[in-house]
Amino acid sequence: MINRVELSKLVQGGLQEKFNKEWDRVMKNIDDPNTSATAARSITITVNLKPDAKRKTINSTVATKSTIAPDNPLDTTFIMGTDNAGNVVAKELIFGEEDQAFFDNEGTVRTGTGEEVDKVTGEIKPDSGNVVNFK
Repeated sequence: MINRVELSKLVQGGLQEKFNKEWDRVMKNIDDPNTSATAARSITITVNLKPDAKRKTINSTVATKSTIAPDNPLDTTFIMGTDNAGNVVAKELIFGEEDQAFFDNEGTVRTGTGEEVDKVTGEIKPDSGNVVNFK
């Protein structure tokens, strides 16, 4: 007699349910544009068997886990300068170069670090008024 276990029927179908849950998680991760398209993913099924001292019964646990690709890192650039008190300040460069202006989604002219530019004078409207010298 061949002694086999059908995995889809193990724990009254519980293992299949656990596998399907991990399968869905992996498929969503593969479809996520914020992850590497070519990174390997995996699903692991673990079956632990612990027999009693008389080898008559076996306590068992069944577990699944998946390994998915992490989110891709995001890059940004900061420019550094000093404020009126001489403190070092860093500000994220939102667009192009420090001295380059751009239009935001609302049509407002902004500097490369996001400060609003006055439409009439062309001067930078003060945010906090502290940053005076970017390198």
